[in-house]
Amino acid sequence: MLKPFIYFFIGLIAILFTSSFANQTSEEELIRLDYVINQNNNVNDTVLLKKNFEALSNNSSSYIQKNLNVIYAILLAEAHYKSVDKINAKSDLLFRQAKETTKDLNNPGLTIWVNTKIGFYYYNFSEYQKAFPYFMLASRLLDTSKSSEIIQRSDVYKKNAYFFGNVGDVEKSKNYLKSALLFTNKTNNEYASILNAIGQIYFDKKDYDSAEHYYLLAQKNALKNNDQLRYAKVLGDLSLIYNHRKEYDKAIDLLQKDIEISEKLNEERNLMFANIRLGKIYLDQKKYAEAKNTIENAEKYASTKEYLRSFELEINTALLQIAIQENNQDDELLLRRKITTIENHLQNKDGKEVIDQINWNIQKRNFDYELEAQKNKSDKAALLRNALIIISVLLLLIALFIYLSFSRKIKIQNSLFENKVLQLRLQKLESENALNDTTKSLEDYKIFLTEKNRQIGILKQEIETAQETNRLFGAEKNKGKINQLLHYDLMTEENWSNFKTIFAYEQKEFCEYLNANFPNLTDSNLRIIFLQKLGLNNVETAQILGITTDAVKKAKQRLKKKYENFDTVFSYFTDSE
Repeated sequence: MLKPFIYFFIGLIAILFTSSFANQTSEEELIRLDYVINQNNNVNDTVLLKKNFEALSNNSSSYIQKNLNVIYAILLAEAHYKSVDKINAKSDLLFRQAKETTKDLNNPGLTIWVNTKIGFYYYNFSEYQKAFPYFMLASRLLDTSKSSEIIQRSDVYKKNAYFFGNVGDVEKSKNYLKSALLFTNKTNNEYASILNAIGQIYFDKKDYDSAEHYYLLAQKNALKNNDQLRYAKVLGDLSLIYNHRKEYDKAIDLLQKDIEISEKLNEERNLMFANIRLGKIYLDQKKYAEAKNTIENAEKYASTKEYLRSFELEINTALLQIAIQENNQDDELLLRRKITTIENHLQNKDGKEVIDQINWNIQKRNFDYELEAQKNKSDKAALLRNALIIISVLLLLIALFIYLSFSRKIKIQNSLFENKVLQLRLQKLESENALNDTTKSLEDYKIFLTEKNRQIGILKQEIETAQETNRLFGAEKNKGKINQLLHYDLMTEENWSNFKTIFAYEQKEFCEYLNANFPNLTDSNLRIIFLQKLGLNNVETAQILGITTDAVKKAKQRLKKKYENFDTVFSYFTDSE
């Protein structure tokens, strides 16, 4: 009886504490959105991209459709900036529209992904200041959301790691990279990239052994997946280890392999990095001609991209060193002017001052977030406390009402139960008296016992019903009464004595046979034998004696085991075993 009320209270509390989250995206919906992104992530054909999302719209709810619109806008913006390879107004507009729509969806996972994508757009083109607020919001949500709420987990962790690593928050970068690793399949080419990035963090921290460990893991994974590009990049990073150890020949060999593979793959950006590193090694070895030629190869690519100005600065600084060493004053003057121009340009983009300012802002934001988190925690605790007080008072009032109603019902049920027990006792007494009066013949006994067996069956059902009612309403004091009635049997000692006398008279030869062949039979054995000789089966015998059917069967089995020829007795029975 109490279960419905318990379920009601649990449901009420659940509703009170979860109603505010009713509009959040379900886990199944998040999985679907994640799948849609995976299927369209590398679709750069805008026409095909549009067709794919139009097909999805036909089987989507209004809420999911809004989520899909956001994803489509992000992927379309991404496809466009990749095609023009620069920041552009169309991509800016699409990103801005997607972000605005996301605010109304109450979907933290999508919000993280959207802000990461927009932030990476600016980061990719070295607009660190523009990228900063997007990554800060994404990072804040990443740190406070469950992993099941995040879509594209590997990608968002990786991209956030790249940004924070480049602006000086090394620990956050490392933690994000390790998180990305957990959610990246080893067969995915990005797995090697993440391992390589972790290695780079350790290298920057001058932990060269750990750096080499991760570089080698990345190399192994790239070879296993036959990923030539990642393999080439790892070779370039491993060269840093050997260069640090002054094992220049090994470092040069690795970089030459890196350059060879990058040229075959037409990977100009990686080719630039490899040539810069190789040129610097030649410079350290005072091989100025080789250094100049190699570094100028890197400049051919760097000078064509606005967002590679920081690398162009690095290249021209190396060329300036060569000009100074070669005492080439004309080149020196030209390079100094060029370097000054580049530095002035970078002051507003990705130069040291910009990076330092962003790093300071990150630390300040992190501090502000901690204060805000503490305040939110305190506010939530107060709200929860007040809600619990209200709910407790409400539950107390409801419980009091139920208790009073329940107490009244228990009294009524106990009264009904007492009446039922009295009726059952009278029925039992009538049956016992009738049996005592039956002294004519075994046939009379048989007729009477058969009829009473039927009544016993009905009586036991009634007793069980009364017992169930009694248990539900907690009347412990009535257990003794119930137990007495459940041990209802007609073959009392008085009845047995009367029955035994009549049976011995009418079945004299059978009794003599038993005494002669089985002299050690107990009264319990004889009761079963006599009743079954009378024609009663196991079930009927059990009911008359007030025992279980299994008890009758086991008693007969024990007799058969004890006396080898006891089957001759039971062969006369209607229900023989």
